Amino acid sequence: MLTVTVLLSSTAVGAAAGTPVSQLPVSSKAEKHLDPTLDAPVQIIVSRKDQRLRVFKGGEEIATSRVSTGKRGHTTPTGIYSILEKRRRHFSNLYNSAPMPYMQRLTWSGIALHESNSVPSYPASHGCIRLPNGFAKKLFSLTERGAHVVIANRDAAPELIAHPVLFQPEEMTSFDKLSSVQAAERQATKTFGKVALLSDKPPLDPLAHQMAKRLNRFAEIRQSDKPLRIFITRQAKGNLVHEVQTLLNKLGFDAGAPDGLVGKMTLSAVNAFVASKKDSIESRQSSISSKIDQTLLAQLYQAAGKGAVPTGHLFVRHNFKPLFDAPIQIRNPEQALGAHLFTASLSREEEGKLDWRALALGDMLTARLQDRYGVTDPGADDGIVASTDILDRVIIPDHVRAQVNHLIGNGASLTISDRGFSRETTPQGTDFIVLTKPSLPKYAKKTPAKVKKQRVVRKITKPKRSVAEVKKPKRRGLFGLFKKRNTDQVASR
Repeated sequence: MLTVTVLLSSTAVGAAAGTPVSQLPVSSKAEKHLDPTLDAPVQIIVSRKDQRLRVFKGGEEIATSRVSTGKRGHTTPTGIYSILEKRRRHFSNLYNSAPMPYMQRLTWSGIALHESNSVPSYPASHGCIRLPNGFAKKLFSLTERGAHVVIANRDAAPELIAHPVLFQPEEMTSFDKLSSVQAAERQATKTFGKVALLSDKPPLDPLAHQMAKRLNRFAEIRQSDKPLRIFITRQAKGNLVHEVQTLLNKLGFDAGAPDGLVGKMTLSAVNAFVASKKDSIESRQSSISSKIDQTLLAQLYQAAGKGAVPTGHLFVRHNFKPLFDAPIQIRNPEQALGAHLFTASLSREEEGKLDWRALALGDMLTARLQDRYGVTDPGADDGIVASTDILDRVIIPDHVRAQVNHLIGNGASLTISDRGFSRETTPQGTDFIVLTKPSLPKYAKKTPAKVKKQRVVRKITKPKRSVAEVKKPKRRGLFGLFKKRNTDQVASR
């Protein structure tokens, strides 16, 4: 049985609205467990099967409510989202300016949480998640922009997890690791933090200039209260020829400007590289040919000192903007990853450390996607794989880990998925939005049963005629009398 899970994580819990924790909307069973000193993100879990919403603070359930998700033809899509916008008063742009009080937007295409006067215990909306009057206002006060929202098809709850792959706050002592990660494009800031950028003069050392911008950006993030968003997925299969051309040029074999097209210069550079490896140890271990394929790419990676061809990629965002990304390794790439969300909160036992909680979601890959990703082992039938097993397969380079540890803090999150982020993820203005396809049976539609009207067929019978009516002579007209008279005359003749 599948259920939807909506998970909202936020660093500002209750206090942002000035509401004491003791006055928050709590269920009776959770009220006695609430700790006012608990600094943890809020998580909201919505079960599409049960049409129920549950609110967690850390590992404690503090509230529950019924909801109404999308009906047939407008089903609320499952996946991992964030709250992009909040409005106390809002009117629909799609459905005749319908009122949507206490709206919390999940996608720019029209999915949101909002208050409604009609919240039946079955799917009835056009894709949004309807909340009862009163409760929507209370929930609105608990969250802020950037809060995680996960919609799945099964009921779930965040559970504590400890694993060495999960990040922990740590000062970065070696700043030479900054140059190994691809930074997102951003305007240079002037005199921020400890490093001054003289943007009106050309830098004498481009590398030092880039590192200064990175240090300034990192200092800005560490002073911000916005949590870090981290996403791990499979390495995208980009243009193989383009990547080969780039590596050949880096190794000194002129392949021309990387354009992804196989021309004379590219073939000449490939042949020159293969000839240089003749009788080498690498060529003895595995045959090298001039064919542009994954084997040649692996040899180029090894020759360039880049190690193995990456099978995964890590992306980092902050405050709805890309920060940096880097290739990583994922063991056993032929096995599916599933979909997982990990959220961090300050540890109650170790000062300066984070407690992580995991939420595993079902995700079924179609045969086409399995072929595209090279997946031969889709995992369990229900699509749910233990989060610990997935973390065991992730290998993050030290220089990447050092930068994330330098920036990680309370409310941060890590998402892992086979699919990558969806088209709903814009260059700026969103966190990572990941769609999933649940593999468990869909929820049963709980609409009232319709009574089928039976057509009543009435049989019409003619009344029986009496004997007197049968023997009664017929009345004759004038023509009949005249005909009878002629007949009598003929008979008398």
